[in-house]
Amino acid sequence: MGVAARTEAPALVASAADAIYLVDGDGRVRYANPAALAILGYDNEAELLGKPSHATIHHTRHDGSPFPESECPLLEPRRTGTAVRNDDDWFVRRDGSFVPVAYSSAPIDSPSGRGAVVVFHDTTEREAVERARREAEVQRARADELRASRARIVTATHAERRRLGRDLHDGAQQHLVNVSIALQLASARLQDPDDPLSQLIAQALAETRLATDDLRELAAGLLPSVLVDRGLRGAIETLTARSPLPVDLELTPDRFDPELEAAAYFFIAEALTNVAKHAQAEHASVSVAHGGELLELEVSDDGVGGADPLKGSGLLGLQDRVAAVGGVVQFDSPPAGGTRVTARLPLTAPRKDTNRRAEA
Repeated sequence: MGVAARTEAPALVASAADAIYLVDGDGRVRYANPAALAILGYDNEAELLGKPSHATIHHTRHDGSPFPESECPLLEPRRTGTAVRNDDDWFVRRDGSFVPVAYSSAPIDSPSGRGAVVVFHDTTEREAVERARREAEVQRARADELRASRARIVTATHAERRRLGRDLHDGAQQHLVNVSIALQLASARLQDPDDPLSQLIAQALAETRLATDDLRELAAGLLPSVLVDRGLRGAIETLTARSPLPVDLELTPDRFDPELEAAAYFFIAEALTNVAKHAQAEHASVSVAHGGELLELEVSDDGVGGADPLKGSGLLGLQDRVAAVGGVVQFDSPPAGGTRVTARLPLTAPRKDTNRRAEA
């Protein structure tokens, strides 16, 4: 090595961005550049020189358990003459705190025997990035599980609605129909319409018909049969035909997954109920369309506006219903400017409705 090189080498080592740390054949610290001092928390080199390396910066594992020197990879080159690399370790700083490091350690000859030269750097930032990545993965996994859980709940609820509706129709409702027929036959056999028994039968028949109507409405509230038979378009046409105010419709004739159709139907039904109860509107409109991977729903009115989802459980119910199938809701309700509620629900490819009644 030339004179210039020998002169420049210490300056190059001292100014290196990476920390450089030299251990002699006795395992004691012989050199630490400024970068090493800064990472280890020392003010000057004299505070480290001559100290046993392992007992000073590597004596304890990050979990707090003792770290035997015989197991220390940092000084393995002293024992074996083989270089080592470790990208996930911890050094002990002067104040007893830990600092995450990555290092390479290589053997080097010294007057007291084979030592080691260690080049290392602080990986705190990398650890933070990795921790953030792991936390993001956990959050994504939780979000995925939440979506999957919501989907399972929606599917189970839809199946239960269909079962209850079917049981009401085929069970209690059918029994009431049979009772009604029997009462009509009994009434027909009585000769005197003024007979008290005839009046009792007429009263029982009227009550039976009311009960049948109530049961029919209850079954429709669980899952309208028209939704199953004719799909979303037919169900909304039937729903709005009974509306107390005019409703313009712009509806796709396509059919979708049953759970999605049920969620969309009840979203629109609840939104129209809110219009009727609170909007003081004279007119409303409903739009159902799909494009790409979304089913887009919109219910708007020309009412008083000022609807706030934070102040009304009905609007929060709309959000919850749509969120259950992975969708999102937006509210636009300026004061005195009417209200527009939109929902975007993720969908698979729509299936064409082969039932001609949907086109009627």
